[in-house]
This record gives sequence, C-alpha cells and structure tokens, in this order.
Amino acid sequence: MQQLTLRLHHLLYKNRRMIRQGNRLELPASSERNLKKVTIKLRGRNNRLVIGENVTLTHCEIRLGGENNLIEIGSNVRFSSGKIYLVDTQGQHIRIGADTTVEGAYLLVDEAASIDIGRDCMLSTDIIMRTGDKHSILDLETGERLNPSSGIRIADRVWVGRDVQILKGVTLQSETVVATRSLVSRAFDEGNCVVAGVPAKVVKRGIRWDRSKL
Repeated sequence: MQQLTLRLHHLLYKNRRMIRQGNRLELPASSERNLKKVTIKLRGRNNRLVIGENVTLTHCEIRLGGENNLIEIGSNVRFSSGKIYLVDTQGQHIRIGADTTVEGAYLLVDEAASIDIGRDCMLSTDIIMRTGDKHSILDLETGERLNPSSGIRIADRVWVGRDVQILKGVTLQSETVVATRSLVSRAFDEGNCVVAGVPAKVVKRGIRWDRSKL
C-alpha cells in the first residue's frame, strides 16, 4: 500500500528518476513523500545519492555522473529550487549538512574538487557555487593550465544572501553572513563576520546571526 501511495505521489508531483545500473539511490520514505517536481539522474559507475530523513526537495534537478562520486543531503534539509550537478569526475562529493535550508542554488562540481556545506546554514535564492571555470586558461609558452579547480567549504551556520556567487577555493567560517550580490573569490579564516562586495571582503566583525526576528 505504501509503495502504491508513493507511486501516485510521484505521478501527481511530476517526479522523475533515471538510475543507470551500478549506481545507488538511498532515499527513506520520510523524504520520498516530500519530493515535488524533482528530477534525479544517476549515470556513470559506482555513484551514490544519499538523502537523509525528513528532507524536502522541490523544483530541483540532481545529476550525478562520473565514477565513485557522492552527493549527500543531510536530515531535515530543505532545498526549494535549483540544480545539484556532480559530473565528469572521479572520487568527489557534494555534501549538504543537516538542518540547512536553500531557497535557490546551482551547485556544480565537474572537476577534481568537492563542495561541503555545513549544518544549519541558510542560503537565499539565485546562489551559484562552482569548483571550476568550466574551460581552461593555458600559459602561452608552456601550455600549462593556469586555472585548476579547487574545492568550496562552507562551515556550519553560514548565511548566504541573495544573488551571491561563490567561486572555487572559497572557505567561509562559522557565523559568517555573506551580503546580497557579493562575489566571493577567496578563503576567509575568520568567522562571526559579515563579508560583502565584489570581490567580497570583511565589512563587520563580532556578529552572529539568527533565523528569527529578535
């Protein structure tokens, strides 16, 4: 009976799954009934999509390809709109920590680098995170690539405002607030601060944030 109910749910909310043999989806019933207009595509070899308990995904596309890659979404995450792509690479991951909320984001890993987003983070809409530049910039004389990929690490309890771009190699520490329309292009070694601008820099220190209007 439960399986029939879930099938009707997927038909009603236009959920789609394409899972190539040799890949694995781990999806508990508590999260499966919270999928609405979600497309899941698992290709390549030996890849895993692990979704925790009580996760809510809506208007979202997840693509997982390459080989030995992992996308892990922690318990109680709400991802309201966007794309999560991990493709064309090996042994990398995208992890979203428990209790994190995402209103709208595009997360892309397509080279040898990963994305880690901590617990209880709050991401607004129109956010882009990518670990590479998609194309190569080469030294004219040696042919050496000058723009290798690099991972992104967002610690626990980071608030990212609307229309923010987070580029390769970025680290954000706990209790950081990223202001609207900022371009974050480097690692920050301090938390409890506000970063803002293009490129982003620390504009205020000694703060913490709260989801409530206190």
